[in-house]
This record gives sequence, structure tokens and C-alpha cells, in this order.
Amino acid sequence: MIPFTKAQGAGNDFVLFDAQRCPDIIRDPAFIQRVCNRHRGVGADGVMILSPPEDAGVDMHLDYHNADGSWETFCANGTRCAVAFAIRGEMVRRREIVVRTGAGDHRAELLPDGRVRLQILPPSHVTELMELNGFRGQQVDSGAPHFVIEVDDLSEALVAANGPALRHHAAFQPRGVNVDFFQRIDSQTLKVITYEKGVESVMLSCASGSTAACFQAARSGAMSSPIRVVNPGGELSVEFDDGWREVSVTGPAELVFDAQLPDDF
Repeated sequence: MIPFTKAQGAGNDFVLFDAQRCPDIIRDPAFIQRVCNRHRGVGADGVMILSPPEDAGVDMHLDYHNADGSWETFCANGTRCAVAFAIRGEMVRRREIVVRTGAGDHRAELLPDGRVRLQILPPSHVTELMELNGFRGQQVDSGAPHFVIEVDDLSEALVAANGPALRHHAAFQPRGVNVDFFQRIDSQTLKVITYEKGVESVMLSCASGSTAACFQAARSGAMSSPIRVVNPGGELSVEFDDGWREVSVTGPAELVFDAQLPDDF
């Protein structure tokens, strides 16, 4: 049997595997697709695979795979859930740890209230402002690629109608891009909705996308830290210093249940 844990952070849900307790099939794209299928599998936005560290100073190695089986550099909500899983399961016997991802090393802390604070590597602009499909936005790297767009009236219907074409736009090929729409509520609050590549859906939450939106909003207008981010699935808090050298995102990380899959799943 293949043990796993189902987890979610603000509605962004994952299947977590401890590589030391599982066969190699957990890394197979077809297996990941079956696991993430919401009708015939467990159902999830992605899979997080936890492995022992290879270097001193790192507590855990983490691989993230989208629901379509593709490997991605980083998922902030998934990383926060994996941190909660590792600490609560005593894989790591400290509340502050360092996680190695495809986007680099990240500090994380399990807070007393159960939320997880995750350090984000400093975001950066990849492109200048571009006008694509009638929307003006800019690509931001916040550990994963995001095209960030400000709008005056944000809705899930708007993102569903326009996210797929922007995600596949020729400007972002061959890798593609996640698409984040945001609306300013006040100087410390943003509403953010993401269309995520690899999941190919409007998301309940995306922490790296929310961080990218905060970076864009703060660089183009008066926003102050911390920024409360309202996603359809819940709220996150993004904190940053004046130069965006120290950045973190904090939010819920719930371990929903533990279970097992048959070896021939």
C-alpha cells in the first residue's frame, strides 16, 4: 500500500507523499494524473513529494507536480502544507525549517495557531508592461512564472473567460504562464484570483500568484506591508520590507486526512 496525506491551504489542495515510505511510481506523471483526478482518484491540484535533504543546512527536499503530472519549480501553498506535514509528523523536530524546492531554499515556520509562514525568494519583473488580449499586465517571477493584471471589477467569471487564452499566449511559450488578476480594495488589501497552468483551472488560492500580485501592486501604487490577500478559498498575508528583499506569505495549512492507495493504483 502507498501511504499519503491529503492537505489544503486556503482551498488549494494537495496529495503529499513521503518518498522514504513510497515506491518510485509516485513520480510517474500518469500516476500523478490518476491521483489528482477528482472523479477517479483522490482529487487534488497537485502532488508534493517530500525527500530527505542532500546537503547540510536543509531540512527537507520538496518536488511539486501539477495535476497534469508536469513538474514545476515551486508552489507556495503546497510548500506550506508540506511543512505542516513534516513538522506535525515529526519528520523534522523543529518548528522552523529550511525547505529546498526547484526555485531554491525557503525558510518556513509552523506558527502556534497552525498557520505556516513561508519565506518567498524576492520577486522580480521578467518583462515590461505588455498588452495582451485587451489586458495590460507584466510577468513576475515569484518562484513560479506569473502574468499579473490589475482590473477594476474582479470576478471568477472574468478569470475563467480570459485566463486560458493568456496562459497559452505565444508570448509565454514554450513554458506557459500562470495568470493572476487582482483588484485593489484598500492600501493593505487585494483581491486576487489565479488561473493556473498544469491544473488548467481557476484556483481557490495560489500563494505564489498572490505574492506576485502584491509585488506588482506595491510597485505600481501605494500599498503597505502586510497586505491581506483575499482569494476565493480564503485569506493569505504577504509581508515585505521596503526593497522586497525579505518577503513571506502566511496562511492556513490543514492536513485533511491520511489514507493509502493500492500498489497497483
